[in-house]
Amino acid sequence: MRRNARRGSACPLRRVLAWLVAFAAVFLGASLAVAVPASAHANLLFAAPAADSTVPAAPETLTLLFDQTVTTAGTPVQVTGPGEPPVAGATRLTHDGKALEVPITGAAGQGIYTVHWQVTATDGDVMSGSYRYAVGPSAAALGGGQTTETQGSWPMTVLRALLFTALALALGEQAGTRLLVRLRGIPPGPRPITGWACAVGLAAAAGLAMVLLGNGSLSEGLTRPDPSALTGSRPGILAVVELGGFALAAAAVAGNRRGWLWLPLTAVISAEAVRAHPQMAAPLLGIPLSMAHLAGACLWAGMLIHVLRTLMHWRHRQDLVRTALSVYSRTAVWLFAVVVLTGFGSALILVTPDSLLTTDYGRVLLSKTTLVAVVAALALAARRLLHKQSALEKIRRPARAEAAVLSVVLILSAVLTILPVPGSSSAPLAFPPPTTGPVVPAAALAGQIGINARASSGQLVIQLMVPETNVATPEPGLSGSLTSPEGARVDLDFRRCGPGCFFSPTTWADGTSRLTLIPTSRIWSTEPAALGIAWPAIPAEDMLREAVTAMKAVPAFTLHELVTSDTAKGLGTPRAFQTTGADFTRRALYASGEASIVNRLPDEDGNRRLVLSYPAENAVLELTLAPDGRILRETQTAPHHLVSHTLIYPKSPIHND
Repeated sequence: MRRNARRGSACPLRRVLAWLVAFAAVFLGASLAVAVPASAHANLLFAAPAADSTVPAAPETLTLLFDQTVTTAGTPVQVTGPGEPPVAGATRLTHDGKALEVPITGAAGQGIYTVHWQVTATDGDVMSGSYRYAVGPSAAALGGGQTTETQGSWPMTVLRALLFTALALALGEQAGTRLLVRLRGIPPGPRPITGWACAVGLAAAAGLAMVLLGNGSLSEGLTRPDPSALTGSRPGILAVVELGGFALAAAAVAGNRRGWLWLPLTAVISAEAVRAHPQMAAPLLGIPLSMAHLAGACLWAGMLIHVLRTLMHWRHRQDLVRTALSVYSRTAVWLFAVVVLTGFGSALILVTPDSLLTTDYGRVLLSKTTLVAVVAALALAARRLLHKQSALEKIRRPARAEAAVLSVVLILSAVLTILPVPGSSSAPLAFPPPTTGPVVPAAALAGQIGINARASSGQLVIQLMVPETNVATPEPGLSGSLTSPEGARVDLDFRRCGPGCFFSPTTWADGTSRLTLIPTSRIWSTEPAALGIAWPAIPAEDMLREAVTAMKAVPAFTLHELVTSDTAKGLGTPRAFQTTGADFTRRALYASGEASIVNRLPDEDGNRRLVLSYPAENAVLELTLAPDGRILRETQTAPHHLVSHTLIYPKSPIHND
């Protein structure tokens, strides 16, 4: 009869755990299907001016682009530098809250400037960092890139560890009591600690809210709180939910309504799941996985602690002690399965194998996984001793060790919440980054794909353009390399920045660098393209106006033309016809003698060269000029055509006196 009673009492909870395991297995399979690297903390993807870059004049606006939506409070951006530092104006959030645009006022002379920034990430952590840029010829003094750190990381770790411990003790006591209450002939259990656990959880949630109120500082939250940081952001709302959840749970205990505890504590777990790392990569999978993982871990640890406290209280009832351990061990198997399956699924979403040993997050995650394996081994040892009818003291030893190691697992879980998840170096930008300083344009037609390149201080932006079609087509890909004027070759690390847009941080050396670009497409024909980037930019507006004036004075010449829309098939069929300089110039984009960008290129065979850019038309032209300013050759790269012109002028008559 006792055996049947035990089995009946455990069946409802076991059915719930069976559903949890099935749920975890389903979401693990889904995680395998959609696993992608993610970054839950806000990472600075791009800044303008770029980190370690040099600009010829002080910027009027700073742009900081993050990999997720951020919120700001207080003074999110400060600039320091030589002399009287520039003043950062009111920050404006753009591009769905992923970009900060900060106007800069005040005179800024030559020198090195440091930008200090601070934002609140979607998960509630306050992230800060800094980077440097130079105004004037100070590039040689720069280095070190940019830094990012979590503000108040250790206070937040301690507070979140207390919060998890409070959840474990409160949930574990309630579930453990339900597990053991139907055993026949049991004496009263130990003194309840759920009320104390809820009080600790309430204090921890209040501390986390104070960190947010202080923009990452617990002391600032106590002395100079910023209410907007708590009420005007998603992390603040989640902190209020956790605070309210523990407050309601404490009230339920005080009112002797312990059956009502499950709802507010479930709200706390839900808030933690919405705030946790996995939901950033895949909300539909990440939130349920985090809820099941946290609930399973808290129940596992909390129930074990409650069972051990109960066994100490029942130490004179040897029969009940063995029965209680047996009932708990069967339940722990299900909880172990939930924790392992959901933990493995979350890891698949968050990290890649190569980051497990190379990042702090990966190493802590491996440590946690190892400890879970140790817990499983201790639980198995206790279960074997129980089946062998060993002395109770021998059984208690691995059970106590299991509880201790599970406590460390909860602490490591708290540490993981404040560590940045390894991000992908190819994470896309939300929009094409603004250029920094003067721009050097270049263009080519690679098969059927147009290439428009913009080189500026510290960066390279490539726009790929495919032929227009009424049918949706896959986005083209891009790889490439850069060869410096000295012959050193480096592969470029491109990340997307919108449809057909690719960005790569690049350091330009003085002289002409050779850019090799290889677009890929499953629809359009492609071939490699080679571009020259003459650095630094040398403006030459006067030379363009001189060429236009010279061409308008040309009475007649022969124009040889090649036009192609697919360079893989050649440069086109040659055509030649007579025209005048005025008519030729009238039809050109530069008829007014103006262009958005006019730069001088290195001379070729004693002839001067220009590159012109017309962003509105996505057109780039290269002109080769004779000493008298007349155009000898013109190459125009438009989105879907490459037009090559060679101009042949009649020879001047020779007079014999």
